[in-house]
Amino acid sequence: MDINLYKKITTYIREFRGLSIDCLAKLTSDHPKISKDTLASILSYEYQSRMKAKYVKNSNTKKKYWEAYTTKLNNSECPGIILRIAEDADIAPCLVAKLILEVYFEDRNEDNGNFNVNTYLRNTALIPDQDLAYEVFLCTHFDNLYSPVADIIRSSIGQQYEIKLHNELVKLGLAFRDEEYLRRYGYDKTPDIKLEVPVAVDGFIINWIESKALFGTEGVHKEYITNQYLSYWNRFGPGLVIYWFGFVETIVDKNNKCFIICDQLPENIVQIGRSE
Repeated sequence: MDINLYKKITTYIREFRGLSIDCLAKLTSDHPKISKDTLASILSYEYQSRMKAKYVKNSNTKKKYWEAYTTKLNNSECPGIILRIAEDADIAPCLVAKLILEVYFEDRNEDNGNFNVNTYLRNTALIPDQDLAYEVFLCTHFDNLYSPVADIIRSSIGQQYEIKLHNELVKLGLAFRDEEYLRRYGYDKTPDIKLEVPVAVDGFIINWIESKALFGTEGVHKEYITNQYLSYWNRFGPGLVIYWFGFVETIVDKNNKCFIICDQLPENIVQIGRSE
C-alpha cells in the first residue's frame, strides 16, 4: 500500500472518537476499493496501540466506571449505558465492561475474588444481575476488537489462511513440514511452513514460509522481525513472509537477505532441481 494512503487511513483512525465498529464502517465506506479485512487489520493495530496508552486498570478507574454505570442505571437511562461510557472515555466497550464486572463480583464476594471475568464475557447469561448481563451482552455485540467473538474470528481467519497456503503448496507438488510437525521435534520458534526442498522466486532462495492473516504495518513488522523472522533465518536460512491483507510499502527492503515479503503465494515459484 502506498505510504500516503496508509497515512491517510491511520490519521483518520487516530482522530476518530467513538466505537471501533463505527470507525470501520466509515473506513469501508470511504475506501471501497480496499478490502474490509485490510482496513480492519489496520484499525486493529491502531486501536490496540491506543488502548495500551489509554487503558488503565486500577481501583480508581474501576470505581469511576462503576459509579458512572450505577448512576445512569438509577436514572433509568435506556440500555447501552456501558457502551456510551466506553464511547465517552474512548475505551473499548469490553475493556470497560470487564472493570465494571470486577467491581460487581468483588462487592458480592461470592467467589472470594477467585473468578475469571472472561467467563462472564463469553456467557453473559451467567451474570446474576439481568440489567448488567444485558449491558455486557451489548458490549460483546458492538465491540469488534476486544470481544470473545472477535478473538474467535481472528483465530479462525488465521487458520483459514494457513489452510489456504497448505492447499496451494500441495497443488504445486511441494513437499513441506508444518509448524505442528516441527514443534514435535523440539523446535521452539517455527515458521508455518518449512520446505523440504528450497524453491526460488526471482532468484531468491526460500526455505520457509510464514503466513500472516493481517496487514503488515511498520510496527507489526518490526515486532515480528525481532520475535520470529530472524530466528527462522538463523535456523533455516532465507524465507518468505506473506501478509495476506497487504502491507505498507515502506517495510520492503530490497537489500534484505533474510526474507522477502508478498501478499500472496508468488506465481513465479521455481522448484529447484526439478526438470520441466
